[in-house]
Amino acid sequence: MRLIPSCKEVQTLATEYREGALPFSQRLRIRIHLLFCWACRAFLRGLAALPRIAKLASRPQPGTPEAAKDALAAALAAIRKG
Repeated sequence: MRLIPSCKEVQTLATEYREGALPFSQRLRIRIHLLFCWACRAFLRGLAALPRIAKLASRPQPGTPEAAKDALAAALAAIRKG
């Protein structure tokens, strides 16, 4: 195991890193990598933004017909149920 992980390793573990699910040693290795790698820092910022972007994208836009709003609400409710 290398001290500093590759970009591929960081991106593979990015979700677990953001959720705090990695052991301390792996988090530390990733933090060291992030000190030097702007691309992986940008990747993690993008990953962190995804929930907000998805929420914004699922909002009905002004002027959207009521039937479309109702269909979107029904689809989102079905997704939440599983």
